[in-house]
Amino acid sequence: MKQFKVINRLKLIEGVLMCKKPSGRSFQKAHFKQGDLDGACGAYSVAMVLNILGVFEAEEICSDNVIDKRTSEWKLIKALNEEGLYREGLTSEKIQKILSANYGSRVALQLAKKVSGHDIADIAKNWIDNEIPVILGLVGKNFAHWVVAVGYIEDENKVISDILTLDPGSESPKYALWNGILNLNKEPRKRYGFRYDSDYNQMVDLDEAIIITKK
Repeated sequence: MKQFKVINRLKLIEGVLMCKKPSGRSFQKAHFKQGDLDGACGAYSVAMVLNILGVFEAEEICSDNVIDKRTSEWKLIKALNEEGLYREGLTSEKIQKILSANYGSRVALQLAKKVSGHDIADIAKNWIDNEIPVILGLVGKNFAHWVVAVGYIEDENKVISDILTLDPGSESPKYALWNGILNLNKEPRKRYGFRYDSDYNQMVDLDEAIIITKK
């Protein structure tokens, strides 16, 4: 029988995916889709992770209220947005630089790349087991995208078969704690051998991971 694991920071409340605010006394929106924030998938993914970790008042960024642009949250999102889309150059190194400059007193960041010999799926599983979401870089033919890994599926042999994601390019989930699934049953001899399903379908490779943790 397959087993599902999802980080315990996420809850569905009346069909809305939520996580606790930094105060821990109330909940805020956990998923951001393009249009909620003025930017791209890298900015959304970083905001979602910081939000889920409980260090980020991202709900204020999405409101219609007047926003204090002196806050570190606003400065962080602005800096990420100014760097543009992932496929246009928002690399993990740039995300690391921006986070260190604007939020380095509150979070630490690690990078892992397939090209350096890391098993990205295994890294994601290990951090999810510790209730930490992981930003994943997916690449395909004329495709590059950031998503947030929040869970996984294990088969009857305790082998991870799928990674469950929050995809900033797709609609917010209403009936599950995720809105994307990366199948790890790779097609042989293919550069982009993993199937990724969300509001769209794409053959991809799992290229890198960004791990953000609270200090």
